[in-house]
Amino acid sequence: MHASASLLASPRLAFLLLRLCSCSCSSSSSSCCAATLLLPLTGPSSRAGVWLQGRGEYHHIVFLLGRGRVSPLALMKLFIEVELSPDEIPLATELFRTLRALTDHVKTRDTGKLFQALISRLEDGTQLERVSNEVATLLTDTMSSESTLEEFQAAFVAVVFNHDLVLRQQSVVPFMFLLPRLPDHAKSRMRDFLIPKVLKHLTVKRPVEASRMDFFAHAEAFAALVNLEFVSINGAITTIITLLRKPETRCAAVTMLGKTVELCLQQLTEKCDPSTLQDLNTALQNVTEDAFQYDINYIEESMGWSRPLHGIGGSHDIPSSASLTSQGDLNKGMSMDSSSTSSGLHALESYSGHRNTIFAMSYDEKRNQLISGGKDGTLIVWTSDGQVAETVDMARHYACSMDIQSSHQTLLVCGVAKEENSGSGNNRLLPPPCIHRYAAVGRGWKEQGMLSKESSKLVSCIKALGGVEHAFVTGETFHTSSHEGGGPRLDERVCYYDINSASSFANLQPVRQYTEHEDLITCVSLFPPNHNLFMSGSRDSSVRVWDRRVERCVGMFGSMQKNGRVQAHESMITCLDAIDTNLILSAGMDTRVLRWDFRSLANSGGSAPVSSLQLDDSAVLKVSLGGGSNSAAVSTLRGLYLVDFSSARPVARPAEPFKDGRRIGRYHDLKWANGRSLLYAAGDDMRIDVYSLR
Repeated sequence: MHASASLLASPRLAFLLLRLCSCSCSSSSSSCCAATLLLPLTGPSSRAGVWLQGRGEYHHIVFLLGRGRVSPLALMKLFIEVELSPDEIPLATELFRTLRALTDHVKTRDTGKLFQALISRLEDGTQLERVSNEVATLLTDTMSSESTLEEFQAAFVAVVFNHDLVLRQQSVVPFMFLLPRLPDHAKSRMRDFLIPKVLKHLTVKRPVEASRMDFFAHAEAFAALVNLEFVSINGAITTIITLLRKPETRCAAVTMLGKTVELCLQQLTEKCDPSTLQDLNTALQNVTEDAFQYDINYIEESMGWSRPLHGIGGSHDIPSSASLTSQGDLNKGMSMDSSSTSSGLHALESYSGHRNTIFAMSYDEKRNQLISGGKDGTLIVWTSDGQVAETVDMARHYACSMDIQSSHQTLLVCGVAKEENSGSGNNRLLPPPCIHRYAAVGRGWKEQGMLSKESSKLVSCIKALGGVEHAFVTGETFHTSSHEGGGPRLDERVCYYDINSASSFANLQPVRQYTEHEDLITCVSLFPPNHNLFMSGSRDSSVRVWDRRVERCVGMFGSMQKNGRVQAHESMITCLDAIDTNLILSAGMDTRVLRWDFRSLANSGGSAPVSSLQLDDSAVLKVSLGGGSNSAAVSTLRGLYLVDFSSARPVARPAEPFKDGRRIGRYHDLKWANGRSLLYAAGDDMRIDVYSLR
């Protein structure tokens, strides 16, 4: 058989080659995929050509068959190279099948880039089905050598453990979901390849205070492997216990356990041997470093465990009595009141309507309406009797923080991208964070603009300023370029906006940007006695005071630490609230609520708190002043309390439970209403719980 006759007798092959060449030339995101075709050659030397027409042009594909007389056993090597984009994989698959109809000797190379392009698409959670089908196609139809699977393994590691994902706080879990969808031969090989690679990275010796960014993706990948049952739950916990016992691997072990609890809680509680869980609890009790305080609180709360009252970081014994002096001595004491004569929070009812965690609420005092927002991407407006008055769909975002500017009847909402709805088209990207502005219309709310924050990674918190000005402040994380050759970095900024300074809300720019925080800004609060002042708390453990008329921080609460920084808390600040000059509250992951007096504010050296209290040895999530002139509602990882700050020694009382005895979830936000006699609490369990003060 003449090779020329074979090729010319295959118009389908010629057609496919033309389509691939035509499509690929116009593709901006293509990768090289080459095929080498070996055809039996008999007969004299020859030169065969095929003219193909497409898009008004002629493509001449020439096959050189050799010169001179050729042995009947000789082979002709035909090398075909085309540029493929991920969208063209089905067409390439058809090409491979057509080539194999001519010969069994078809080999491919350079598929690694194509695998990387496909795997990268999994960052968009909606692409899993399509990507898994196309990867399976490549692994099945091009599996002519061991190198194809090796290229896939290398591509998977390059994408999933790229440090840039950690910097962008992108979870690796969407990528891991590809593994169970691989063809069987590739699935088992991938499991055997990935597990030791992940564990090798996690068992590297590191100091307790090591940066978790170095191994966070691997810890999350480990938990995902457990979730997918590629690793048994008992084996995983046994491994974690071993690593917990060694100081040099403890940081990685705590992170692995935290992610495993997050992703595999049902497996832990239903499938793990009780004796193994007991060993884990014992090992966890011996983890006492302050650096792991938040992790331990989260793990123990999720598992329903508790530890002795001394908690993490040594003894927290509370003195029986203390008094304040003119020098501002610290009162670390607190009384827990369980008497029936004191005011307390009493559970009334719950509102249901959200389909995911509720992160933020705001109360419109003029119209007696509660507005809530959560991870389901909806804002719900509630009537005073718990009925849904209006539902607003945020489309591509969900609310992480919100506030109402009462005098202008403006609702401001920070929007975080919803990963499940991240755009359309083949190259879907998460939309940038944004700020939505809504105006009160009748009994509802109408959107009056969206400020898209293209240069920001996150708008974490927002607060409408008091007074007559139409203004607000935010905490934002910005993408910036390093001038020292270190690549892109993140800057934390407190931003002050004046809505009247721009012709449209979409074009609004900050009037001032304050850059003195060194880590994520977690909360902002007003200072009611002076509408020009506001405060911010951060993951850098500092509380700063700002004056919108001044370009720099005007004061800090806290004390000077050995590292030369002024810190209000020992770890991340979670919440701030203020009602008067001498009643400013801050709360943090260090389990403490601190009271400050503005009159002791210092410009640089900091100032000592008036009092300190610790409620239940777990992180404090939210404080909200109300329920009396000197009272505040406080939510922790383990409960809800009403605290009376009217005396030097704060008095706390746990909220009364619901009559059905159900366990309340973690409350991420608290809002007072009806003259601060009614409290709304919302969080993980997707309900809004209502408490009365009596």
